[in-house]
Amino acid sequence: MSVWLDIDLLQVQPFIKIRKKPQGNEIFDTVRKKWLILQPEEWVRQLMVLYLSKVLHFPLNHFSIEKGVSKGLKKGRWDILIFDYSMKPFLLIECKSPNISLTEVVIYQAAVYNIELKAPYIAVTNGSKTSCFMIDKDNNGFTFLTGFPVYPII
Repeated sequence: MSVWLDIDLLQVQPFIKIRKKPQGNEIFDTVRKKWLILQPEEWVRQLMVLYLSKVLHFPLNHFSIEKGVSKGLKKGRWDILIFDYSMKPFLLIECKSPNISLTEVVIYQAAVYNIELKAPYIAVTNGSKTSCFMIDKDNNGFTFLTGFPVYPII
């Protein structure tokens, strides 16, 4: 069972930068400082970055976007990883296209990425639904949260 957060990612939509190109629309990635092809998952990823930075005041310079991670013999790419002030993984976020349901498979994907990263918090989102949970190392499980964790201050 998931607990859905009561958040509206579209409140940061005015901060999204989109430009039209002959090959299709592009969206500006505020973390990587570059234009990307506007895909549904990229739209969700940029909304989440802006929500966390503009509404919850997570520092943009502590975000990492789409970096590789090993998961057994396979390689994967996390969507968003936020580091705390000591640059330890703090919050891992798996973003999906709006038409993708947030199932146990999506949560499992994020949890597998987190085996290597060891972030204490994980979130999954498809833009309209978002769930966040805290890793419970002692019981080898997790606890759903009703909101995002507060970014740790030094």
